[in-house]
Amino acid sequence: MAKAETTLVTVLRHGEVVGRAHVLRGASDVPLSDRGRAQMQARLAGLPAFDRVAASPLCRCRAFAAAVAAGRCLPLEILPDFEEMHFGDWEGLTGAEAAASHPEAYAAWCRFDEAAAAPGGETLGAFRRRVLAGWTKWLADGEGGHRLLISHAGVMRVLLQVMLDLPLSSLYRIALPAAAAFQVSLLSGHAPVLLSLNACADSCSPSSF
Repeated sequence: MAKAETTLVTVLRHGEVVGRAHVLRGASDVPLSDRGRAQMQARLAGLPAFDRVAASPLCRCRAFAAAVAAGRCLPLEILPDFEEMHFGDWEGLTGAEAAASHPEAYAAWCRFDEAAAAPGGETLGAFRRRVLAGWTKWLADGEGGHRLLISHAGVMRVLLQVMLDLPLSSLYRIALPAAAAFQVSLLSGHAPVLLSLNACADSCSPSSF
């Protein structure tokens, strides 16, 4: 029987994007700013080689991932399960603006009610199920090596919450500003081991999705 191999996974959040800052930005497909690309490039500097690269299909993740994959002569895996939560009518709004527009729905969302959602948006429960199903599927086709996933703050929070067995209420206690990253070691039959959580690229100020 073959011995299980440890899989190293680095998960990187996209950098700063063009447009309004500190808003609920889920399905909105906005590009990286020049500063955002520089933040992500700085984050990757010094990391060991990757043998797989995957990304959310949204351009703030996909475009940078494509350049990384091409530079390393690797195929790029585009994985829709790792898109950010869809915020429906709250897309592009601050938390205060979302609360003013739909106070009851926003209050339920802030209570981590898994059935709560923005009008026209995705529930927290559906989002978590999507992300976790995508993670399981992505890791099921092989062991070993170093994988890079470029995704979003909401996706990263769900993964950290589950892998570290944290309460659901801890989701927004994890600071993940632009170009934040974490690295985890995975071995079949063992609990995940968080190796690093680098919350700051060139700024430690918190930011939204």
